[in-house]
Amino acid sequence: MTREHRHHRFRTFSATAAPSTDSVLSSSSAAAVEPYKCTARFSASRRRSSAASTSPSCPSFFGIFYLPSRRRLLMGCALLVLLFQLSLSIPSLTRFLCSAVDDNFPPLMKRLFNCNNNKNGGVLLRLMERRHLLRHELIVEPWHDESARNEDGVIVRPPPDSAEVESCSKEVRQWREREAVAALQAAKRSRWEGNMRRARSIIEHAYSLAPYNPDILTEYGIYVEMARSDVVQAEGFYLKALARNPRHEEALIRRRKALPLVEEIDNRMMREIERKRDRFMRIPHNDSGLKRSMRESYFAYVYHTVAMEGNTINLAQTRSILETRMAVAGKSIVEHNEILGLDAALRYLNQSLLEVQEITLEHILALHKRVLGFADPLSAGVIRNVQVFVGNFRPPDPDFVMVELEELVSWLNDEETHRLDAVEVAALAHYKLVFVHPFMDGNGRTSRLLMNWILLRAGFPPVTIPVEQRHRYYNVLREANDGDLRPFIRFIAELTDRTLESLIASSASSLCEIGGNCSGDAADVRPADEALDTDHRGHGERRNNRQQSSQPFCAMEHGHAGH
Repeated sequence: MTREHRHHRFRTFSATAAPSTDSVLSSSSAAAVEPYKCTARFSASRRRSSAASTSPSCPSFFGIFYLPSRRRLLMGCALLVLLFQLSLSIPSLTRFLCSAVDDNFPPLMKRLFNCNNNKNGGVLLRLMERRHLLRHELIVEPWHDESARNEDGVIVRPPPDSAEVESCSKEVRQWREREAVAALQAAKRSRWEGNMRRARSIIEHAYSLAPYNPDILTEYGIYVEMARSDVVQAEGFYLKALARNPRHEEALIRRRKALPLVEEIDNRMMREIERKRDRFMRIPHNDSGLKRSMRESYFAYVYHTVAMEGNTINLAQTRSILETRMAVAGKSIVEHNEILGLDAALRYLNQSLLEVQEITLEHILALHKRVLGFADPLSAGVIRNVQVFVGNFRPPDPDFVMVELEELVSWLNDEETHRLDAVEVAALAHYKLVFVHPFMDGNGRTSRLLMNWILLRAGFPPVTIPVEQRHRYYNVLREANDGDLRPFIRFIAELTDRTLESLIASSASSLCEIGGNCSGDAADVRPADEALDTDHRGHGERRNNRQQSSQPFCAMEHGHAGH
């Protein structure tokens, strides 16, 4: 191909034969030297005919996109996309681009900027509809619509068509069941093939679709037992499956095998907690490390307990309020009063209730009265007389609240209860009071105080439920509502064990500071035979020993330094 033919390809809008090389260079130089002249003549040339607009001396505005350079081609396409996006919001730019459309315009751009057939500024109507999906006004019913209120002023709405809702929910339920069964079969195949990783993802998907299907619960328990070696959690799944289908054969067989192992694990954990409790009781009360840790645990207990209910005051601010009795800027009065109320309840527990031999209903009401004494004095210590709901859970009717509380108090003072482990009794008392939900507010705080009262009487340190474990706390409470109290008891036992380890470690560090033994058993001063003998004593004898050595929460030495 000659040079003349190559230059003929680059001449975009010429209608004549290909000129010579010199003429092409001269015309290109003239266009480059006089760009402003071409720009000035462009607005006039766009109103001419297509034949007149193909002047070789001044190329069209879109002529740059016919250059052979790939880089310029990509830059030109990007520029066109940008112009199109801007044209959706700037009508004047759209009209300007439409006025430049001619026969030599690229076909793709013609479909985007079709000015002859549209009245939307050159942009296709269907593209405008994609950008503006709502072309009509929204019909919004005002909240003050009088037709929606009854004679008492309560807003009432006509219920939806129950048949339509039922049919829709039925279809969704059937689809979920089919999907869950298919996932269950796939999980079984993966487990048989040894692909436990794939089996896990599939069985979790099936469990999310049908969490109460006994076959899925059993398969989930099998996976947990085989892949994680967690027989405790697996036995819980088998129990849930049997709660839905008491005759489920595979769940019966597997739970019969797992139950003795689970009981042994639980008993071993309780014995370990008892052993650590005895080590804790032998630490001198004037130990500087223990006193410092108990002091910090007091502030932590107040902070985590109120934070569990949504209080936004942090730990440092909580400590400042308790030590100085000064308000924190930017926090509400209600949040301050919640902290002061819990502090008053703890002082009442330390100073008045530790030596009480029998728990009464008046003691529980007195605790609640101090919990809400600052935040809501009208409902403090008052049993509710209306029905309340806690999520999907419905507590007992108000007519039965007093009966339930009397049964709880009678159970706490029963001799059979005294033979149980103190951690188990404390956890059960906590759950029973939360289940009854006797107050309008402050039930959780009062339940945790009752739990720690029982632990303190037995010689255990108080247990703090961290706000970071709030979701697990609610989950085990939900499992208790479903009939299995053991996960909640294990949760409280784990927290008790962790608290004992922390306090024992703090006392050991105190012994190191004064030159004592810094080994891990520094705080354990019992002989070995006494330690072994403690593990084989009866629960009632252990309880009597613990009651004689009960000590206050924090000795309240931070007392009220600001007073």
